[in-house]
Amino acid sequence: MPSSSAGTVIAPASGPSPLLSLEGGALSSAEPLPLLTRAARSIAASGRAHTIVDVLHGRALRHYAEGLRQYLAVRLGGLDEAERAFEKLRAVVAAQASDELVAPPGIRARLYGLARRIASQSDRGEGALPWRPGRDTRRAARLEALRECLGPAQAELLELRHARELRPNEIAFVVEQPVEEVLEALHGATRRAAELVHFQPGDRLRELLLEAFALEGAVPGTRDEDVPLGPEPLPPGAVVGERYRVQARVGTGAFGDVYRAEDEEVPGHVVAVKLLHQPSYSREARESALRELRHLASVFHPSVVSLKDHGWHEGRLWFVMPWYEGETLESRLMREPLSRAEARRIFEALARALAAVHGAGLRHQDVKPENVFLAEVPVGEEKILPVLIDLGVAATEAEMLVAGTPTYFAPEVAAQFASVENKPRVTSKADVFALALALRNALEPETQEDVPAGAVESFIERRARELPPLPESRSLRFLAPHFKRWMSLDPDERPTSEELVQELAVLTRPEDRRRRRWRLLRWLIPAVLVLGVVAGSIVMHFRARAARNRLEARAAQLEVAAVREDLEATTAERQRVEEDAERIRANLQRAQLGRAQLESELATTRATLRRERERLAEREAELEEKARALEEARASVQERDAELAGERARVGALEAEVARERAEVAESRARVDALEDAISAKEAEVAAERARRAAADARAASFEEQLQAAIRGRNEAERALRRERERAEAASAAASGPAPTPEEPLPSAP
Repeated sequence: MPSSSAGTVIAPASGPSPLLSLEGGALSSAEPLPLLTRAARSIAASGRAHTIVDVLHGRALRHYAEGLRQYLAVRLGGLDEAERAFEKLRAVVAAQASDELVAPPGIRARLYGLARRIASQSDRGEGALPWRPGRDTRRAARLEALRECLGPAQAELLELRHARELRPNEIAFVVEQPVEEVLEALHGATRRAAELVHFQPGDRLRELLLEAFALEGAVPGTRDEDVPLGPEPLPPGAVVGERYRVQARVGTGAFGDVYRAEDEEVPGHVVAVKLLHQPSYSREARESALRELRHLASVFHPSVVSLKDHGWHEGRLWFVMPWYEGETLESRLMREPLSRAEARRIFEALARALAAVHGAGLRHQDVKPENVFLAEVPVGEEKILPVLIDLGVAATEAEMLVAGTPTYFAPEVAAQFASVENKPRVTSKADVFALALALRNALEPETQEDVPAGAVESFIERRARELPPLPESRSLRFLAPHFKRWMSLDPDERPTSEELVQELAVLTRPEDRRRRRWRLLRWLIPAVLVLGVVAGSIVMHFRARAARNRLEARAAQLEVAAVREDLEATTAERQRVEEDAERIRANLQRAQLGRAQLESELATTRATLRRERERLAEREAELEEKARALEEARASVQERDAELAGERARVGALEAEVARERAEVAESRARVDALEDAISAKEAEVAAERARRAAADARAASFEEQLQAAIRGRNEAERALRRERERAEAASAAASGPAPTPEEPLPSAP
């Protein structure tokens, strides 16, 4: 069965919060806090601060465990190495204070930062990683190109952004670089990835990048139950409430541990004791801890776990529930899927249990196979009693508290954590969705949705907008329309839990129809045999009677033939008499009809004449009306003609004025053209003058350079001549005595 890396998340509903998007290589500036960080802050704001330690330590590590394991596996190149590094990470997280984990930029960034540092200090493996395969050859080639052709730094940035869902400021914290440099590097890496797969930056590229850094299935490692969620468990033999002796810890959850214990006051009576992780010292903390007890006490149904006792142990709340022998539905599905008959028996009971929860004004909020216990019942026809457990995150209809496991979120629950603008109200219909999804997964466990690379945020965004897959196998395809309604995106289209109890009968409809047909055949076959025997006896009796009737009929036919001859003679005579009478009758009728016809035609003509006179009078009245209207129209036309003449005169004046204006404009244009020509000529002269001046300046500059060069040459010659004279004088003085008077020096250059 596909693994789900997302555990239970609890947080009050929040307002809309736009996601950071990557469109055309550009990153927007706003993005919501990570899901678990929002949950922790919301819990603190709601007055349940004592639960933050659970959320930040155990739940944080469980929530991001799959993504962290895969990130470590990619860094270290092996699954075993990744698991050893994850064990180190668990130890470091368990030792850190909650304030350190919640400090900016948040829990997720700090977990990945710790994982990166641990990976840098660990040995790398040499085995091949089980990368998630592509759906077809072309997609597999693109995934391979992204994994092989991107540089290590670019690959890590894209992995953190798309597969691990970190925001730019979180990535900057993990890789220890400024946010601006991370943004620029992300842009470059995105462009490079787009070039490799020939995609434009957008949704298709983001989906491919998520898949490129996802490993197939879950990385082998510790189970969620092994992740430390709270204080050390109670040792066997410990006594709770001075009555219940602990035998073993059998499970751990978001907020407490469950123990198998013996009731010392009733020897041989075994119970389940749930002990919360965190102590509740204040009155407010105690009231908050008692939430689950109140919920358990308000619901009574055989398939809802019941409350037996409660108290406080070292400041921590404990309560006692019945001990059931059996297994969870999740464990049952690990072996094989449910048959439709099994699913109907189990889920009808669960739907009735949900109806009881909803009838008490509660939402369960965490319906999933892990929270359904299949208790073994030693008596009665049904050997299995499905029990709905763990009401720890249940809420009343009035509470704006949403919770659950992301893979079983209803769309309206996912919308509270997603970037949708309109966040619908969460009602008990969310439980109906989760129960229907659990049913679909129980019938087809292999089609259950997984969370690629542990990318819970992307999964929640998709769940808020898309319907989960419907049953695909041939034997379950007839259920698709029902699941489409039970898991509808619109809560109003889903049935209530009470209605779902009745509708689940569709699961065994083919078998029910076969049973009804078989029962009908079992009654019908003997009846048909009896009816066949009776029908045979009746047929024999009627055959004998029919033979006698045929003899009697033959004698009667002979008698009828004789009578028929007499009758034919009598009939011929009667026909002749009737023909004579008919001719006389026809003559009389023709005479009567002629007179009546004339009277009728006369009456018709008179009526027609009267109607024609009436129509003529109406037409004369209409003609008079039309004449009056014509006179009025003529008067109106005359008035309009006068107005038109005035308008024509005004139009003529306007046309004359326009003509004058056009003439003036033409003159102005001519003057402007002349001025433009003059300006062009002046500009040409100015350009020529500037060219001459530039040439003169260039010649002057050249002459100046030549002059400076000549002056520098002359000075150098004078200095050389002076040095030669000085040497000659010195040599002459040394040879002949006192030095003669030096000659007059040459004038120096200016």
